[in-house]
Amino acid sequence: MRSGRFLTRCLLFLVVLGLLGYLYLIREMNTFHTPTSTEPFEIPQGLSARGVLKILGERGLISNERLTMTYLVVSGNRKSLKAGEYLFDQAVTARGVIDTLVAGAVYLHKFTVPEGLTLAEVAARWEEQGFGKAEEFVAAAEESGDLLDFEGGVSGAGASVEGYLFPETYSFPIRTTPRQAIEAMVGRFRSVMDQLSTRFPSESWTLNPRDTLILASLVEAEAAVDEERELIASVFLNRLKQRILLQCDPTVVYALEKSNRYQGTLTRSDLRVDSPYNTYRYAGLPPGPIANPGMRSLEAVIRPATSHYLYFVRTTEGRHTFSETLAAHNRAVAAYRAMNGRK
Repeated sequence: MRSGRFLTRCLLFLVVLGLLGYLYLIREMNTFHTPTSTEPFEIPQGLSARGVLKILGERGLISNERLTMTYLVVSGNRKSLKAGEYLFDQAVTARGVIDTLVAGAVYLHKFTVPEGLTLAEVAARWEEQGFGKAEEFVAAAEESGDLLDFEGGVSGAGASVEGYLFPETYSFPIRTTPRQAIEAMVGRFRSVMDQLSTRFPSESWTLNPRDTLILASLVEAEAAVDEERELIASVFLNRLKQRILLQCDPTVVYALEKSNRYQGTLTRSDLRVDSPYNTYRYAGLPPGPIANPGMRSLEAVIRPATSHYLYFVRTTEGRHTFSETLAAHNRAVAAYRAMNGRK
């Protein structure tokens, strides 16, 4: 009888002790800690749970590695901590830290691609923003033609992602490869084109998706003011309809840059360069995009302004003067040169 009571008391003591221990564990795991650094840090791939807790302890994110290990075992998350780069820049509980690592909510780096950049310029931004070498990005792009096997894309030998790297701000984890970034940008382009097809039925488009992209790249290169994009698109479309050479300076610049011959300004001899991208020599659209256009330029080609303009010249503050006849255009050019003291 007495031994039974003793066992009951021992069991009760162990239950109370276990409960107190559990409550202590929960209290400690919900205590806030101020990190010793607000810089991102990395949990390497394949690191053991003890190794992870050591890193967390060194950064002041947990106060007791053994206690935190107990929490991992009790919660069943000992093998669920995910590698990657993390950032804790304010006071956080140990439980919050563990939950973040279990969820794999890694720190993401912003990669901003402005409208109108060429593939080479996007690669330069890749390096400038600390993601990797520009030449590695270009090499990956040259091997990514397989991503363009969709309506509006172009497949086969020589396929280029030029024009398909949709300009936007992306969020990438550490060690994102150029190929992964290119996949994200091409994927975003496809998403945007799907949105445009929903808003504007494709049968109402003036051009097919591929030619829409090409012309949008010319509009992007020429436009500096948003409200002029539709007018610029209308000029190019009017010239295409009348079979007039587009005579778009940025296409010549692109042709020269592709052959490393651009000197920073266009000369008369440059306008005679023999390239299918030279719209001063070859009729119609160039064979591919000359830059990566944004949403506004794509919309401008799909829904251009109604006009009879065939010419435009840039004047002040990035704006243009539009003309219907060559004579009017020449007067606009002369007026702009006189205003700037040029002959």
